[in-house]
Amino acid sequence: ALAEAEVEYADHTSQSVFVKFPVVGQPKTAIVIWTTTPWTLPANLAVAYNEKLQYVTARVGDENLIVFRGLLPALAEKCGWANYSETPFPAGQLATLEYQHPFCQRTGKTLAADFVTSDTGTGFVHIAPGHGLDDYALGRQHGLPIYSPVDDDGRLAHSSELPAEQQMPAGMLGKSILEKHGKSDANEAVLHELRVRHALLHQENYHHSYPHCWRSKTPVIFRAMDQWFIRIDHDRFREQALAEIDRVKWIPDWGVNRIKGAVQSRPDWCISRQRTWGVPIPAFYNASGEPMLDARIVLKAADLIQQNGSNVWFEKSAAELWALVRPADWKGAEAVAKSTDTLDVWIDSGSSSRAVLMQRPELNARRSSPDARPLWQADVYLEGSDQHRGWFQSSLLLSLAGNGAAPFKTVLTHGFMVDADREKISKSKQGAYEKPQTAEAYVKKYGADVVRLWVASQDYRSDIVVSEERIQKVSETYRGIRNALRYQLSNLYDFDPARDTVAEDQLTGLDRWILGEFMKLEAEVLAAYDQYEFHVVYQKLSQFIAVELSSIYHDVIKDRLYTDAANAPRRRSTQTVLHRLVTGLCQMLSPILAFTADEAWEFVPGKPTQSVHESEWKPGGFTRLPAEGEAWNSLFALRALAFPVLEKARQAKHIGKALEAQITLQGSGPLWAQAQGHLESLRELLNVSQVRLQEEPGAPVTAVVSKADGQKCERCWHWETDLGRNPEHSTLCGRCAEAVKPFQT
Repeated sequence: ALAEAEVEYADHTSQSVFVKFPVVGQPKTAIVIWTTTPWTLPANLAVAYNEKLQYVTARVGDENLIVFRGLLPALAEKCGWANYSETPFPAGQLATLEYQHPFCQRTGKTLAADFVTSDTGTGFVHIAPGHGLDDYALGRQHGLPIYSPVDDDGRLAHSSELPAEQQMPAGMLGKSILEKHGKSDANEAVLHELRVRHALLHQENYHHSYPHCWRSKTPVIFRAMDQWFIRIDHDRFREQALAEIDRVKWIPDWGVNRIKGAVQSRPDWCISRQRTWGVPIPAFYNASGEPMLDARIVLKAADLIQQNGSNVWFEKSAAELWALVRPADWKGAEAVAKSTDTLDVWIDSGSSSRAVLMQRPELNARRSSPDARPLWQADVYLEGSDQHRGWFQSSLLLSLAGNGAAPFKTVLTHGFMVDADREKISKSKQGAYEKPQTAEAYVKKYGADVVRLWVASQDYRSDIVVSEERIQKVSETYRGIRNALRYQLSNLYDFDPARDTVAEDQLTGLDRWILGEFMKLEAEVLAAYDQYEFHVVYQKLSQFIAVELSSIYHDVIKDRLYTDAANAPRRRSTQTVLHRLVTGLCQMLSPILAFTADEAWEFVPGKPTQSVHESEWKPGGFTRLPAEGEAWNSLFALRALAFPVLEKARQAKHIGKALEAQITLQGSGPLWAQAQGHLESLRELLNVSQVRLQEEPGAPVTAVVSKADGQKCERCWHWETDLGRNPEHSTLCGRCAEAVKPFQT
């Protein structure tokens, strides 16, 4: 038996047949039914019709065939009827019809049912109460036996529900209903019998969506059997489950509606399976075949299985087991048989919270009172979007029944990896791909962290298309991240945090700017992690590293790091910030780039722990004043204004590199005024040798490029006016002359 969650729909081609059911007492008159499961015809006990449909009698040759009027033209075309006539069939007579089974010695009646549709078939549905949910419900309503002439091996067989003389012909016995290459022996046997008895009007292949087993990918067989159930509406259990759903955080938020819909519409839970493996259902039966329901028996059996393993149930006889679990004061009937059924595997997986959380003291705590909510809830359950009717639901129901609450605080749902055709990637399909579509193959080519980064870059809430092109693109982003970490670490080779750290109020304006941007990044990344939005983490980090770091800060600070004296305050200020940046980046990246972050962490000076995964990430801790932020916004606006002018001067050959230039900012107003107190910062941003201001009242700000004053320093390449002031270094500027003093012999 399959659980509902183990059933999925797939396209299928069935053998469909139009069959004549002769009407009793009306010679040459028949009801025409249509079915896509001919093997269920031996189990037919009634025919259903819809009271809202208009039926007619079609005169074809010397036969009268009763069908729904709207489907008669299609049936006539299929059967090749060149000439036929129709007359209305009296609606009142439908409920009184009795028919002869086409090949079994029994009769049946017509029953009204609103599930009979008018879009396909004939307007009549053959009813086999043992082989369909609607059929079962209609049969129970009218007192029909639940007749299922199919054995446990899936073969047609006689059943005790009907007298021997009413059973199927002997030639059908033992024929398998299971399909092989689209056909089954049982279908062929039924079709043969219909042809012999001239009851088959038409046969054709019918393409439709049909339930399949999600593992074997084979069509599902519906068969009525005695099973064990959990009654979902007992003692308002369904209501409690729906209320508990609202106490859980669902990511994405549409998950709450999906699981609510599943719980609201689900029938009682069938928990028994007929399998040779699994957890046994510890039930016993008396001599009359009735189950012996007693909680003491179940609890004793559970203790027995806990001590000896589940195989003890299968290895010992019913008598041996009964002797071990029989209550001492038992006064009921004695057991003569044991159940051979096993529990639905969703009971196993749904009980995982009891097996994991409740069995480990470090993962649970006692209730503060009997009415308090349990403290053994997992922080997060995560699985695919199909598990709202599977693991999420079974876990919820079992924990609610046993613990009084859901086993999770948050449930995260992800989509599936799909190929270019949006088909789910699976092991069974690997042979159809040009290259193996497996994690192992991509890890081997790109490395584990690139694959992890690619996964993080995708919005997992929807299905993810796997392609070489997409992973290749992310590998370029990874290279940028790795280069940024390498750049920062390589410039901390002589930095000792305990000795060289500069106080925050002594940091340069540029360093305070990037630190302020980094604080904003940390807050955004923290919020994204809290919401499990890993693609947002990826976007924020990759953009910050590519723009604020690599394009601006890392580029601007090269001059400080490479040409300032080793202990120059400006250089130590930048190293202080680089140390803070690389520490925070390693920690922010570590959940995604687990290996790269740990590799970089190994070279962080003064690291507090051996591994980044052992460290505590403490975002924030630095506040940039609003006025500073406004000033830097103005500086970047001036930078954007000056860059095109510099480029134009380069193209005109007025200057070569930017360091040969002097920028004069002409104009007035708030933007021009902001530059007055930040000329050095602006010079660094523009990477020129000099920046001058020239006020022109009432004029907008413009940038003018000219040759820089002075001469080119052969060490820093800046054009300065103080070259040669130090006679020992006639080709160096004053700053560089000071920087090389420690190296003089």
